[in-house]
Parts: sequence; structure tokens; C-alpha cells
Amino acid sequence: MQAEVRIRLRSIRYEVEEAIFSVLDMDQEDWVNVDESAEPEVIEINTLGTMKEEEGRIEISYEETQATGMEGSSTAVSYLSEQSGVISMIREGAVSTVLVFENGKRHHCVYHTPFMPFEVCVHTKKVENRLMDEGYLELDYIIEIRGARAERTKFRMELL
Repeated sequence: MQAEVRIRLRSIRYEVEEAIFSVLDMDQEDWVNVDESAEPEVIEINTLGTMKEEEGRIEISYEETQATGMEGSSTAVSYLSEQSGVISMIREGAVSTVLVFENGKRHHCVYHTPFMPFEVCVHTKKVENRLMDEGYLELDYIIEIRGARAERTKFRMELL
């Protein structure tokens, strides 16, 4: 099955003080401190995309825009229906990467840009996947490019 879908994306990003590459105990609930002095960056986008369901895999894909800073790239969010709590976000084009989001887990990946590749660490605080029954997916995660300041992101995708 494949269908065109309307998608609303909302991303709220906060700078955080910790470096998650070096945090040993990721099970602590209070290990991350949001920088309260800085205003969060909020991005909201309505776009068209494609939803595919094939052999137990659900995939929603869309084109990135200038608003996200990744114009010229496409993003696909996918998961296996029997593992709806493990989300993959695949970006291809001007920037490319594969990010994995799984409750309480830390995953390393490489983010490829036109300038150079960067090692990235993602620690997921929450995955709430209600795409098939209520039409939304929420991710709450910390992401850090090695050597740069980390950010906490709250991401919501809604199918309209």
C-alpha cells in the first residue's frame, strides 16, 4: 500500500549542558540540564509526503525545506509494525544519515554534510508511536555532534 499524506512536523530544540558521548549512566532521569537562559528553537512545517506499508514495514517520507536547514534532502521515518518503539530516520541528499530512536537507548551514527562527516550520538528519552491508530509520532531525544554542544529535541509528526 502507498498513499499521499499531509504531514505536520513540529520540532522544539533546546541547548543542553551535558556531553552525552561521555555520560556513562544513561539510566539516570536527571542527567541532562536544559539551558534555561536560551529560547528554544521551534520549527513547524506542513508538507505533503508518502506513506508506504509493505511486508510489516511502515514508512513515511517527505522532502526537507529551507526552514529545517536541510533543503535538498529527503527524510523517511520508518519502523517495523511489530517493533513500533524502534524508529529509524533516514536522510538522503545534501545531508545524509541514519538515526535510530529507541526508548532509553543511545545510538551512534555518522552525519554526512557537504563539508565533512560528523560523528553523532543520539540518546532517546521517549518514543510514543501512535501513527497507525491516532496519527502521530512523538520523539524526545538528546543529540550531540562530537565536540559540539548537545541539544534536546522534542519532535512530533502528525498525519492530517
